Amino acid sequence: MEKIPLKAATMKTPTTNLLMALGLGLTGVALAGGGIYVGETDDAPGAALLGLLLMAGLMVFAWKTARRQA
Repeated sequence: MEKIPLKAATMKTPTTNLLMALGLGLTGVALAGGGIYVGETDDAPGAALLGLLLMAGLMVFAWKTARRQA
């Protein structure tokens, strides 16, 4: 049985990168929405800020993932 090199087994296509970026972006928006919701209902402005910071961080990761070369 022939072994497949690890790099060949984990190669990502541009479509995979785009889908990963979309998933990260949607996760960031969901976290921001949850943080804002908790911040409004519990009167905790830190939760809203944390949600927005998490969204910004995930958007940066999404951008870097989308721009990654295959």
